[in-house]
Amino acid sequence: MSPKLLKLPIRLLILIVLLSVVDSSSLNADTFQLSSGSTLSGKLLNPDQDPRINYQIETPFGKVTLDGKQVIKVTSKPLVLQQYEASVASLPDTVEAHLDMANKCKAVNLLEQHDFHLQQVLRLEPDHAVVRQKLGYVRVGTEWRREDVLMRQQGYIRHGGRWRTVQEVAVIEANEQIEDEEIEWRTKILRWEGAILKNRSTAPDAIKSMREIKDYRATKTLAERLNEPQLPREMKIMYLEILSEIGGGVPVQAMLKCITEDPDDVMQQRCLDQLRDWKSRTAMNFFIGLLKSNDNKTVNSAANALGSLAMKDATLPLIESLITTHQFQVGGGNNVNAGFSGNQPGLGGLQFGGKPKIVERELQNRAALSALLSLVPEGVNYGLNEEQWMNWYIRMNTPARVNLRRRGL
Repeated sequence: MSPKLLKLPIRLLILIVLLSVVDSSSLNADTFQLSSGSTLSGKLLNPDQDPRINYQIETPFGKVTLDGKQVIKVTSKPLVLQQYEASVASLPDTVEAHLDMANKCKAVNLLEQHDFHLQQVLRLEPDHAVVRQKLGYVRVGTEWRREDVLMRQQGYIRHGGRWRTVQEVAVIEANEQIEDEEIEWRTKILRWEGAILKNRSTAPDAIKSMREIKDYRATKTLAERLNEPQLPREMKIMYLEILSEIGGGVPVQAMLKCITEDPDDVMQQRCLDQLRDWKSRTAMNFFIGLLKSNDNKTVNSAANALGSLAMKDATLPLIESLITTHQFQVGGGNNVNAGFSGNQPGLGGLQFGGKPKIVERELQNRAALSALLSLVPEGVNYGLNEEQWMNWYIRMNTPARVNLRRRGL
C-alpha cells in the first residue's frame, strides 16, 4: 500500500479499498437478494429476458448464472450513485476536493454523501466556519456546538423547517387541525348542495344533513355559499338559517356582505332582521362607519340599515349624518359626472367640459332622518335641522345640574 493511502482516515480508506476491487462502476449496478438469505452484487446481463428463466450476472469475480427461482428481489442502484462511487475512489484527500465533491453531491440530492465530505473538510480544517454552519454548528464563545442540541436545550423544537417554541407549535398544529376540519366540511357541503340543486334521489337526505350542521368549523363554507351570486334564493335562505342557528363572527360578516353586495332585497332584509335579533354591535358599528362614505347613496343605505337594526346607540351618528358633505369631480372634457342629478339640491345641474376640478356639496339625507325617527320617542321630530337635534340630544343625555354648554362641551 502506498504511503499516501496510509495517511488517509480509516473510514475513507475502507471506502476506497472496497471500491477499488471493481474495475467498472457498472459491476455494482444491481443487488440480488437470494432465496438463501444472502445477497449478490453485480450487473444483470440479460435484463430483457421475459419470462424470467435465469439471471446472468457479471460480478467482480466473474460471470454467474442463477436459476430464476433463486432470486427473490433485484434492486438497481441509481446511476448517479454509481457515478459517485466510481469517482470518489480517486478523490484527493484535500479540503478543496471534498468541498467540490460535497457541492456535486448536493446538486444531485446525495445528501448523506454531501454531509460525509463536509465532515472530511472539518477533519482537515476543524475551524472552517462555512462548513460548520452548513452542518448545523453555531459558535458559542470559543467552541463550536451543534445548533440542534443547543436549541433543544433552550426548549425549542424543529417544526416546518424552523425552530419554534412548544407554544408556537401547539398553535400551528391547532390551526392545521381547524383547516383540515374546514376542508372536510367544504367537501360535504358542496356534495350536498350539488345533490339538492340537481334534485337527485339523495336530495332529501342532503337537506336533512345540512339542517343538522352545528359545527362552527362549517361556517366558513356556509358563509361563502350564502354570498355566491349564482345560487337560487331558496338555497341561500337555507344557508342563512343554518348560519343563524350556529351564530358567531363568521355568520355576522357573511350577513353584512350579503346586505351590502347582494342585489336581492329579500336576502338583504332577512340578514338585517337576524342581525337585529342578535342586537349585533358589530353590524351597528359597520353601518355607522359607512355613514362617513363620500358616496351619498352608501350613506343613505347605511342609514336605512341602522333604522332596521333599531339600536339606540346609533342616534348620535344619525344626527351627524342628516346633512353630509361630499366631493364631486366637475368638468373634464365631454365627460358627464354621473353623480349629478337634477333632483339633488344644490348641484346646479349637469356639468360638461372644462378642466376637471373637485367641488364640495352638502346633501340632505332623508334616509338618516327616517332611521332617526324610528329610534327616538314618538313626537320628537326636528326635521333636517341638525342643530336642533343636537340640542335635544344634549338635553336628553345631560345629568341634572350639569350645563354642558357653560363648560364648553
